Amino acid sequence: MPKKDRKPVLPPLFQPVNPDQITRKIHSVEGKFASLIGGASGNMWFVYLHIIWFTFWIMANHGTFIPSIMPFDPFPYGLLTMVVSLEAIFLSTFILINQNRQNLADVYRELEYEKEAEEEVEQQEDLEEDVEDIQKDLDDIKNAMSFIQSKLTSVEKAQGNGNGNGNGGEHSKPK
Repeated sequence: MPKKDRKPVLPPLFQPVNPDQITRKIHSVEGKFASLIGGASGNMWFVYLHIIWFTFWIMANHGTFIPSIMPFDPFPYGLLTMVVSLEAIFLSTFILINQNRQNLADVYRELEYEKEAEEEVEQQEDLEEDVEDIQKDLDDIKNAMSFIQSKLTSVEKAQGNGNGNGNGGEHSKPK
């Protein structure tokens, strides 16, 4: 049997990061739901809601405070303990999902920053090359102008010496 070439399986932390995958994970339905739960549980109204809920639960199960409700979870409140434990498990899971989502967003921002920095360096190098080209062109123009000026001067001298009037070969006309 021929051996199959298998690529080593890397843990997610060490796999190459693709910005498109990060964006999909950040904006997925599960990610948004985890963000919603994490955001809701991180507010003071969440604490107030629990204070009201626990107070009602204890009063309802005490039997004397709310006589119209039959106690359904007598002291030591085993059902309440189980519900609160399950809530803690789910909340901690949603918070971890939220943290992972935030880490993905940070990685995405870092990739975008690196990409922008590379583009900026590339643009800077292009501008420096353009400036060098312009400077070279200006130097060429300056040298050409100096050359033309020297030729004009030598032509004017040659013409001035030839007819003796010193005005570049033009004959002076009486006025």
